[in-house]
Amino acid sequence: MVKLSNPALHEEPRYQPAPIIPLKQEQSLLDWLASTGRLQPYVFAENYYEDEEDDEEEVVEPIDTYEDEPEEIDHLEE
Repeated sequence: MVKLSNPALHEEPRYQPAPIIPLKQEQSLLDWLASTGRLQPYVFAENYYEDEEDDEEEVVEPIDTYEDEPEEIDHLEE
């Protein structure tokens, strides 16, 4: 059997808590985004819905495709 060497992997005892990995936070996420040019200011864009009035005028009346007559349900009354 070949034993592979990977220094990133090591064993810890099963019933003991694992050691805490120290954080290597050099800068905050927001600072990193700003320094790399990826943090963009929010641009507010107003939406105008002028076409909405035209759509309402096109609808004349809803079409009723279902019949309102009740069906006979005699077979359920046993």
